[in-house]
Amino acid sequence: MSWQKAIILNSNEQVSHSWEGKCERQHKAVVAQQGLIRTNYKTVQSKEVHRGTLVLTNQRLLWFERRGFLSKTQRASFEIDLRSLKGITCGGTIMKWVSITDTEAESIFHLDRVGKKEIEPFRDMILRQVEKLQARNFSETQLPPPPPIIISSSPIQKEVITKEIVMIPCEYCSGLMPQTSFFCPNCGAQRKK
Repeated sequence: MSWQKAIILNSNEQVSHSWEGKCERQHKAVVAQQGLIRTNYKTVQSKEVHRGTLVLTNQRLLWFERRGFLSKTQRASFEIDLRSLKGITCGGTIMKWVSITDTEAESIFHLDRVGKKEIEPFRDMILRQVEKLQARNFSETQLPPPPPIIISSSPIQKEVITKEIVMIPCEYCSGLMPQTSFFCPNCGAQRKK
């Protein structure tokens, strides 16, 4: 399934452009280390690199990650709201990279058709979408707010659940995978019991 079949657009959202490439993301992982007496758990910084497609819409940037070794199946992995965009930089001498930062994280992309000459048009294309979105939001704030809709009289309670995932190294490729996985998400090898 390609990203075109996997994408779900919001109302008034349109796709502007897409780029194939790789994405690097840093995250913290909990690693289990078996000791003689007990298992020790340690938090480490981990880097994941996935092949996929970066899609620009008039509201957000979406990363569709390619899944499987031989498969061309893609799934939405994360999104960057254009209103929370903090910066776009580029670098790299041999392997060009583009860093896109929002309020939550930094994502580094190695895009196939974005090099030294294409970085300025790439940045301009994204910044034009940000300006259009800000202009549209500004014009919407000039209108009087709609009256509130009361659905129920009972208060709504929100519960936040934090889930900690223990990561273990794959015995074949040494990539980190959740302890509950039966197959490695990096190489696809079956986990030994």
